[in-house]
Amino acid sequence: MSRRLKITFIFVCVALLVGLVQCIPAGAPPPSTLPVTTPSNTATPAPSTSQGPAPTPNEIRFESYGWAEYGDWWAEAAVSPAVWRPGIPIKVTSTLRVPDRFFEAFYTAGQKADGFVLLVTAERTFDAEGHFRQASDERMSTLVTPTGLAIEGGIQGAVTNRFGYAFKTPVDQLVTIPFNPQQTTKGGREVVFNVQTTLPQDLPPGIYRVRLDYGFTQGKSFKSLSCEGFARRPFFKGRPTESHLFSPPIPASGKNISGKAVDASKIQPRIPWVILGDYNSNGYRGVVAEEDKPYFVLSNRNIIQDDVILPLYKDDNKTKLSYNLEPQLPTDIIETRSNIPWDYTRGELSIEVTGPDGKTVNLGKFPFVGKRGMWPTTRKAEFTAWKPPAYGQYTVKATGWIADIWGNRYEGGGTYKFWIAKRMTLATATFQGQPYPVGNRYGRDIGFAPAVPADVTITATLYPYSDPKQAKTVISTGKASASGIFGAAQGMKPLPFDAPGEYIGHVLATYTDKDSHLWVSTMRHASVVYPEDSPIEAHGKKIWLNGKFYERVETHREGWADRTRDVQFLDHINFPYNQGDVLLIASEQEGANKIEPVLNWEYKGQKVPDDARMRSHGVGASSTRLRTSNGLSPHMFPEYIVDWEYYYAGAPRSGFMGRFIVGDDGIRAPYWPTSPNSFGGQYNASYNGDLPGDIYRLLGGVVVRKQGQTPMYAGYMASAFILPKDTNNNAVVAPGAQDIIGSDGSKARFFIVSTRPGMMYEVGTVLSVVAQIDPMLPINAKATMKYPDGRVLTTEGTADKMGYVVGKDRFTLDVPGVYQFSIEGEWNGYKGYMPGLPRDGGYIYVVEKERPAGVPDLKLNLPLTSYFSPDRPFTISGTSTDKEVYYAAVIPGAVIDQGIAQVKNGKFEYVFDPVSISQKFPTYDIINLTTGKPEIRDVVHLTFFSKETGPGGATGHSMVRLIMRGTQVLYTK
Repeated sequence: MSRRLKITFIFVCVALLVGLVQCIPAGAPPPSTLPVTTPSNTATPAPSTSQGPAPTPNEIRFESYGWAEYGDWWAEAAVSPAVWRPGIPIKVTSTLRVPDRFFEAFYTAGQKADGFVLLVTAERTFDAEGHFRQASDERMSTLVTPTGLAIEGGIQGAVTNRFGYAFKTPVDQLVTIPFNPQQTTKGGREVVFNVQTTLPQDLPPGIYRVRLDYGFTQGKSFKSLSCEGFARRPFFKGRPTESHLFSPPIPASGKNISGKAVDASKIQPRIPWVILGDYNSNGYRGVVAEEDKPYFVLSNRNIIQDDVILPLYKDDNKTKLSYNLEPQLPTDIIETRSNIPWDYTRGELSIEVTGPDGKTVNLGKFPFVGKRGMWPTTRKAEFTAWKPPAYGQYTVKATGWIADIWGNRYEGGGTYKFWIAKRMTLATATFQGQPYPVGNRYGRDIGFAPAVPADVTITATLYPYSDPKQAKTVISTGKASASGIFGAAQGMKPLPFDAPGEYIGHVLATYTDKDSHLWVSTMRHASVVYPEDSPIEAHGKKIWLNGKFYERVETHREGWADRTRDVQFLDHINFPYNQGDVLLIASEQEGANKIEPVLNWEYKGQKVPDDARMRSHGVGASSTRLRTSNGLSPHMFPEYIVDWEYYYAGAPRSGFMGRFIVGDDGIRAPYWPTSPNSFGGQYNASYNGDLPGDIYRLLGGVVVRKQGQTPMYAGYMASAFILPKDTNNNAVVAPGAQDIIGSDGSKARFFIVSTRPGMMYEVGTVLSVVAQIDPMLPINAKATMKYPDGRVLTTEGTADKMGYVVGKDRFTLDVPGVYQFSIEGEWNGYKGYMPGLPRDGGYIYVVEKERPAGVPDLKLNLPLTSYFSPDRPFTISGTSTDKEVYYAAVIPGAVIDQGIAQVKNGKFEYVFDPVSISQKFPTYDIINLTTGKPEIRDVVHLTFFSKETGPGGATGHSMVRLIMRGTQVLYTK
């Protein structure tokens, strides 16, 4: 279409979830990459007493229905000119119509108003390079850390500095009009706004959309049409409530930050496409194109976004699964009202798949023909029902474009990489979000589940002073031990943290079992490295109670909800202000108690006054704030950022991550409800969420990179413990101030997690005793190891400020057999133990480096995958040449069973009783508390160990470990 084509009148409508949008561009020369066409769909405008002025050349017209708390409303608007340049005058006119029935409901609800208000802003949706930008980065971001993670934050509403937010857009005009008789029309009120302003001479080039926010005046205050916060996005109330609308795209030429002239007609907008977003990959979803990663990253918030691993087969290990490779547009999930209205029948998609064997298959090129849920679809089985032919890593090239309802074209897609395999998980002392002081290192022993000799690659990178040019990378490769352990003996190389900055570690492991099934494990770790003498310190938030801020306080309350009366009290408690402190919070199964993982910072010795803004802006408010040189929104205009401030925040508890985010000021709803909560569907995450006895480490750090100054970093560590419902005393207390509940229901001032029963090592392993202490107290710990030959050795240690004890002496495991490990601690006369660990010790197993030939294996009579009932015992039988078989069962954070099964005529049995275990260990929950039905989601590691004898009399030890994921039992050979 010719760029100079004149369109005298275009009347466009599209039915959206949020309302009806119409656009009338007239006479504007559209950019070549934003061709304007005439869509075929039309609509009848809302009734009006006036027809309004006819469209003028170089003008954009648009109109929309909307729904607010008290009913429908209608608005139409015009923006001129339709193409922007720096320094030119622009005009915005708008007519708002509110029917009488709206005001009837409005006044019946006790609301009052004395006038109308309109705020006009201009959001840059695409920058000068065509990259998508948005005002609020939620569960994704167009701002990325040096470690490649999304920085969430921004403003949930109009980008303006008029109402407490620090930033604005190039257009920011507020108009108020008092109620007057002339506004009265047949059936309601009608008000006309006229706004004229001049674009700044330094207008950043890009593609903009004008945003219009309507509301009421109440004296000197402003309210939305729902009488809530003006120009702010409300929370969902059964259907979207709206008080605003957006214009079609407006190209804006100008000079970029380097001074180079940008012709907006040559900007090709690109919208991020994600594939495989329908499928859960251990708590996260979706694959981002390699081409988009420098500008767009997903943030699922439960666990660091990682390599996607999806199964080849259904649970029968025979029936292949199929997957939809069509794109999703994740930026459309934040707020429907702000979305670009797509024409789902205009666009195309082409896909090529390169398999693990290196061969590329062209699946074809097809047009989009409609919607699949929220997303465009070709309805072609080649794309929607793709079946991976084999295990391995795949590379998909999915590219194409889609048009909006005005005919503007947006490119998308790229190169996507993912795995088709069975998911292998790992456990390590390196928590996601763990901050480290300078002088420490990345690289701790890793244990894989299933316990297999996986091929392992660990890539760890330190970014000194957050500078990618100074990056230091260490790559470790090797094969895990027969029991799934990967440490220094197997090839792990530590990454020294010899400078402050940020780090990222990536663990990738693969293993093909005897039945030719591929297992893959992946995990990323990231946070800050801080100097001990840092000039800044990281803090959580104080608690606001009865008109005061408190660093520590017992609130004598908890969140609650009465669904029968539709009333509730929500209690949000942030990470404690003081590092090392203990957050106590209830779990009540109604989502009313929430933990807020937001960090702040201040200079050491310069405590800032209690910030009323933290209270008034509430959840998500932080003193870590990005700053731009010109006052424009950093999330929308990142090229002008001069000060980078953001925080890492993580909340691991034994077995999985409750939360992980990177954010700056204004992150939307970063908290998690203690219950119910499936935490994204990770392994070991019950639908019940947190239960009494669950223990969290609250971790993170702050990055402060001010322009022209040396970057500053501070680490953060605290603890959280989950209380029973009706405790009615959510609190933040000093560590050791009171008894707390452990996973086995016992109470103590602190608990210990250390070497767990069921671990297997080879003869010659030198075992260093490391224990985690919760809460972080300087306890004195004593560990005892009883050898198979009767020797008893001990070691002692004192916990450091990070809450870890390292034994002074190490144990050399020099003979094969069953060892018994025990540990206890003391602090100020109080004793602490490892939950569930028998006082005489837990079993750990040591095998020969090389088993004699002909010695049989301990075997179980189980298929590769089997299932059990959550409310009935599950009997496991096996065969052994030994007289007895040792067993140990652990859930993350507790020992739930151990003992000896007798062998008779070469056979033995073990009965796993979930009901009995749940009675002893309430955190092993077997009932969905919402539905009342039996259900298990927790993970159990069940290990069997024996001394087997071959036909010639040679002996050797053998181990089998079952992974019980919920009611699924995995037996990997």
